[in-house]
Amino acid sequence: MNMNYEVQSTKKNTRKAFTPTPKVLVRGFTIIEVLVAIFILEVGILGVASFFTTGFKITKTAREETIASNLAAGLLDEEIANSFDNIPVGPGTRTKYSTDASSPFYNYEKKIDITYIDANLAESAAATEMKKIVVNIYWISGGNEKSFQTASIKARH
Repeated sequence: MNMNYEVQSTKKNTRKAFTPTPKVLVRGFTIIEVLVAIFILEVGILGVASFFTTGFKITKTAREETIASNLAAGLLDEEIANSFDNIPVGPGTRTKYSTDASSPFYNYEKKIDITYIDANLAESAAATEMKKIVVNIYWISGGNEKSFQTASIKARH
């Protein structure tokens, strides 16, 4: 046992006597403190990990919606580029956007509906000077069908 000694003098005796003084002990962490610290750290790490998982899901959804939006805009541009008389009126059929299985657009489907509309933008059975072009894009995400729709009007000049 390592003990510190302090020299004390007495008035009667000029001899110095040694008396032991207790040494201050430095304690480490208890196992309970370590376990509580690990638990708190684990909860924090799991919380951060759940943010990453949610972020990846949101990114995937945004990517799919952006692709659908761009596909719809491209199809709409193609239809508008046609002359008024070359745009056939009627309901479209739902078809694969791409039949190539290696294409990134293979899981998307398209449908283009074209109707006549009147001056109030209401659908009209009679031929008018305006056509409404509606493009729908469909895809499956997470087991659920999703869709994106865009529309425009083509008028005879």
